[in-house]
Amino acid sequence: ELADILGVHRNTLRLYMKRHGIQRKYSELTNADLDVLISEFKKRRPDSGIRYIIGHLRRHGIRVQ
Repeated sequence: ELADILGVHRNTLRLYMKRHGIQRKYSELTNADLDVLISEFKKRRPDSGIRYIIGHLRRHGIRVQ
């Protein structure tokens, strides 16, 4: 999305980020904490799949592998 906003290709953006030492990092979260977050989400939306779970986590600023 950022590449689109800047009007460059995503690979160009990655190259510039790498050159300038900017990294996209994953959230430091224990497996137990992640399990709790996912369990709570699934209680509210039991039919939702992995894409909805990842979207929910990202919306709350959590990036996972």
